[in-house]
This record gives sequence, C-alpha cells and structure tokens, in this order.
Amino acid sequence: MKQTLLAILFTFAALIHISAGSAAIELPQPTKVTVYPNPATNYISIDNADNVKQITIINLVGRKLKTFENVQKDERYDVSELPNGMYLVQIVDNSNKVITTVRVSKR
Repeated sequence: MKQTLLAILFTFAALIHISAGSAAIELPQPTKVTVYPNPATNYISIDNADNVKQITIINLVGRKLKTFENVQKDERYDVSELPNGMYLVQIVDNSNKVITTVRVSKR
C-alpha cells in the first residue's frame, strides 16, 4: 500500500515538474461568426466573414439543401424557397475546416 501511494506521489510530482518546465502552447482562438436573422424568413446573413469560404444549409436529416460560395460579410443569402422548419447552417473557413454549425429556424 505504501509503495503504491509513493509511486502515485512521485508520478504526480514528476508531471508537475515537467509541465512547469515546458513552454506554453498558444492555440488559435475560434472565430466567432453569427448567423442572423434567426428566425429567418427570406434570407440569412453572417457577420465576421473574414475567413469564411462557404455556407451550407442542411436539414435535420443531414441532407445538404443549399451551398453558398464566395461569402461576404452582411450579404444576404436567399433561403425563401426552403420550407418552414429547423435547419443547420454550417460555416466553413478558407482551409476547408468547419468554423461553426448553427441551428436556424425558417418561418
């Protein structure tokens, strides 16, 4: 029992020593993108589109319904032909990584 506790204590002390001596790694902060208006009627827009490449509208079953390329800040993207309901709006950046996925209601 003593040996197990000592082994745990030494392992814990070693981990603290290693983590204190290592350099901190800066991770990139996630980009905050807002989809508006929500609920939408005829269009959606996004703010902070500096690094946004694509917007994809997906229904709750997972089927891609619309894709918008060459995204610009405060530009209107037509969703008027979509039936009323809930959709997922997926925002993709210039390196083809999903920035965020937002649930949007269409009325």
